[in-house]
Amino acid sequence: MITLDNLPKKFQPYQNLKICSNTLIGGGYLASIGEILPLVIGKGKSPLIWLQALNEIENKKFILIVEESVSKYPNVILTESLGVLSISVQGKQILSIKTINEDSAEVEFLDLRPIGLNLYGNKDTLNIGNSEFSGNSMSGGGILIGLGS
Repeated sequence: MITLDNLPKKFQPYQNLKICSNTLIGGGYLASIGEILPLVIGKGKSPLIWLQALNEIENKKFILIVEESVSKYPNVILTESLGVLSISVQGKQILSIKTINEDSAEVEFLDLRPIGLNLYGNKDTLNIGNSEFSGNSMSGGGILIGLGS
């Protein structure tokens, strides 16, 4: 499991990461569920993605489905075109991230509902459960949205 205390060895944060109009400056993570970081986005030649799906809802157990932008399962497909990395699960797009430059990237589309997480958004708004977030910024690392265990 990926947590703040157990980050991937190759993870290097972007200086500026925009996620559905919300900006993380100087590193940081979109969300945590308890100690678990379901989505980790790091810089590389193209964005490096680590993505965990909710495997057992009752026990809140997660499985790693994308590791360092490589699918761990045949129904999880990653494609890249013109600087945009997209991930789909069973034919449904769940993430689209565009490289801006070496230190910046932007998530233009996010829908983690197919993997058990009620996080979704587009270039204008991020939705988490019944809450909307738009145009926020956070600097100095940390977690933008912390959800209970």
